Amino acid sequence: MQTILAVNCGSSSIKFKLFTLPNLDTLIYGQASNVASKGSKPSIKLTVHHGTTGAQDDHASEEEEENMPYEDVFERIVALVEEKATTLKQFEQFKADDVIKAVSHRVVHGGTETEPMLISQEHQEGLQKLDDLSDFAPLHNHRAVQVVKFCLKHLPKTYQILCFDTLFHSTLPAHIYTYPITAPKKEPAIPLRKYGAHGLSYAYILRTMSEHLKKNPEHLNLIMCHLGSGASVCVVKNGKSFDTSMGLTPLEGLPGGTRTGSIDPALIFHHTPDASEKVEFNGLPVSKGEMIMNKEGGLQAIAGTSNFGAIASTMSSSKPDTKAPQLTPEIAKLAYDIFLDRLLNFVGAYLLKLKGNIDAIVFSGGIGERSIDLRRDLATYIDGCEIDEEINSKGVNTGNGDVVEISQKGGKGPRMFVCFTDEETQTAMMTLEVLEQKNL
Repeated sequence: MQTILAVNCGSSSIKFKLFTLPNLDTLIYGQASNVASKGSKPSIKLTVHHGTTGAQDDHASEEEEENMPYEDVFERIVALVEEKATTLKQFEQFKADDVIKAVSHRVVHGGTETEPMLISQEHQEGLQKLDDLSDFAPLHNHRAVQVVKFCLKHLPKTYQILCFDTLFHSTLPAHIYTYPITAPKKEPAIPLRKYGAHGLSYAYILRTMSEHLKKNPEHLNLIMCHLGSGASVCVVKNGKSFDTSMGLTPLEGLPGGTRTGSIDPALIFHHTPDASEKVEFNGLPVSKGEMIMNKEGGLQAIAGTSNFGAIASTMSSSKPDTKAPQLTPEIAKLAYDIFLDRLLNFVGAYLLKLKGNIDAIVFSGGIGERSIDLRRDLATYIDGCEIDEEINSKGVNTGNGDVVEISQKGGKGPRMFVCFTDEETQTAMMTLEVLEQKNL
């Protein structure tokens, strides 16, 4: 049996899943955290899924050496996958380079690319372009390049398939992706325009909602809210991305856990006069301004925590949060109101762009799936949209591909859903398509 290993590289985390070919059944999944974080010990947690065999899932975790390099943590992940896969009935032995046919990589910024990129020992020309794009997603793209290079060296028989978040938004109209500014004097690596992000998540949600509503994707109009530590909104018109809140980089749009979101562009130069100077972040060179807006903004800057759940619960409490003394009920309400207000700006605008012809508003991501208050409060601003309080207040324990409707049946306003998203599964599906199209 051959497999696909899906990898999702963050600035200080690595998510991974091992799938069977061609059915894409999940065999192993897990995450490494605190990766290449100065002064921290990386930890790896994984689960071995025994499927319908009747055996219980196995869980494993281990802590690595402090300041272990990013590639070394990934090497340890591969070793753990090799070790744990032999406990599955499908394998007597598991040598990664023989059993893993392809590694699918989630890459945040693909620039003008409109298809997944295949990289192998014979075809490595795309790597330099990918690294050049790191300037536009400095906390993510470079990490993906590091892992791709590791795979080319240590897993030479495997194909590397790069799946870009920006692919989903390649259908944006010119009047939406164009910024009204003169052309730069020095030609950049890619045109300076809106590219969007979270596209793999949106592609997964679109497919899942199409199946749930039993409606062809080409006929679907959705407003999708991917709300987590990184947050964005996307409007899909006739199955295609028509507009999205993130822009040239993931900084534009909604505030996140530590991202500012859209602010007056001149603000950073008054806040940090030397904003253009390069600094090191997790071993990567980034401008001081980008580092501040990516890592010192958002909920963390206002509330002293990026935990939206803590903010929502403290808001209705009479005492500060013990883990974040700065988080008083008043500060929590301010942070919550800012997030809700910015979310309303995009949802309201996108409702207008659809002229009311909408199939559903969909919440996803950690905040979207868990925040009862946020879903309820947003609905109060939309005419005719009524939440089923019983379903919404229970919280939504979604599983793989699950969809739950939280709006009342027969309401006059847009229907509202919570939909689980899975970027790793989406990249695996895209990788399977590439392998089949190229007869690999």
